[in-house]
Amino acid sequence: MNDSSRISNSIKNISFGLLAQVIQMLFGFVTRTVFIKYLSVEYLGVNGLFINILALLSLTEMGISSVLLYTLYNSIAEKDEKKIAALISFFREIYYKVAAIVAVVGLIFLFFLHDIIQNTSLELAQDLNIIYLLFLFNTVSSYFFYYKISLFNADQNGYVISICNTLILVFQNIIQILLLVLFKNFILYLIVQTVFQLFGNLVISLLINKHYPFLRKYKNEKVDENIKKNIFSKVRSTALVKIGGLLVNSTDNLILNYFSGLIMVGLLSNYNLLIGLASGIIVQVFSSLTGSIANVNITEDIKKRTSIFYSINFANFWLYGFFSICILVLLNDFITIWIGTKFILSFPIVIALTFNFYMCGMQNAVWTYKSTFGFFKQGQYLVILTAIINLVLSFVLGKELGLLGILIATALARLITNAWYDPYIVLKLGLMQSPSTYLKKYFIYLLILSTTFFVINFITKYLPFEFNVNFGIKIILCLIIPNILIFLFFKSSDEFRYFKSVLLIIISKKEI
Repeated sequence: MNDSSRISNSIKNISFGLLAQVIQMLFGFVTRTVFIKYLSVEYLGVNGLFINILALLSLTEMGISSVLLYTLYNSIAEKDEKKIAALISFFREIYYKVAAIVAVVGLIFLFFLHDIIQNTSLELAQDLNIIYLLFLFNTVSSYFFYYKISLFNADQNGYVISICNTLILVFQNIIQILLLVLFKNFILYLIVQTVFQLFGNLVISLLINKHYPFLRKYKNEKVDENIKKNIFSKVRSTALVKIGGLLVNSTDNLILNYFSGLIMVGLLSNYNLLIGLASGIIVQVFSSLTGSIANVNITEDIKKRTSIFYSINFANFWLYGFFSICILVLLNDFITIWIGTKFILSFPIVIALTFNFYMCGMQNAVWTYKSTFGFFKQGQYLVILTAIINLVLSFVLGKELGLLGILIATALARLITNAWYDPYIVLKLGLMQSPSTYLKKYFIYLLILSTTFFVINFITKYLPFEFNVNFGIKIILCLIIPNILIFLFFKSSDEFRYFKSVLLIIISKKEI
């Protein structure tokens, strides 16, 4: 079991996680570049569409992963090996059943595939079933490993997964690039992905057996019936949240395909890839902190929990705010340099994408606290309302405005529901605080970011140089201005002082 301190665990997980994310980002970017060069935009569209379809099929998982992590936190804090082993065995049975259900539903869905995806090239139409089955296999096979992998995350050892996944992904991408160049074949590309994903999961599973030998020692331990009832009660709540979340996040490509076709889905997928790279870096930070935050909420008093919450929320703002500015100022220019002007989307669409990125990202600290507090029932029906509003508005606005309307619909649905409700629950029930302080900080953060963007935008309007030079100057401005303004505004805040103290501890190499 992990006996290191929270700060030490957090630093280790974040450091390895960020390094892994950067390496994965670079290789993923190179692979996508080769993908675009050697395959048509339709294949990009199919890739994005099938990811969304399989995400919807994962509704069967019902948010069990969140309940699994939450259930493990207390047992890990108590170092109760028998209980941990019993929980892992119990969740293994659940995930095996989930895998079977997803496989059956996915195969049934296969019969309707050509009704959903129409007007494609003959080559793609012929390969569509095989491509879909490879995506389905990747999804189903992952359920046979997640119940064990989650133990690393819950025990603040996520860095092990980061290292393993990165090594596997590097070799996977190298082979995928070679196959794309030599054969220009999407199916071979997916087969390599399938093989390496399965191999990676097997390796991590073996590492878990090595790190936690008591899993085999107590493999016949059973979960108490009262604990089972509590788990199923929480799963019922997370199921509604899962359904609502997926209907909000995983239907845009389906609706876009209906109104605009696969080519537009493909164009959007390039933007989602780049925004996803930025999001992946930040999410890596917060996923690395989840185990430590759970430990704080179990062992510390309200004052300490609140202080840590606002500190993490501030870090969340700094990261998402900085990347939001970069996306607004640099994204279209980068797409132009990367793959050409024919792949560009309009600037209002970039604004809508950025707003969704920032608003969703600013919930990170809230969602982390909400899950580690075990607030699964709170807001369970509101998420369904979010999904309904999103679907209705997406069809209404999508018909009139296309992609822009669909993105606006998603933003509005979030804004009027869980964007305010989840923070309210965490602060009121978890931290016993008035939400007014959080809201005040939220609007101050938004005001500072808006000011930063207008300053940079004003300067860049008058840049007199050629395109590439202007782009370089924009990068420098995005690196300097947001960070300087945030530093100047918040250098005296409690949140900034907290991270400064942590940094000083690291630099001085004291025991952490």
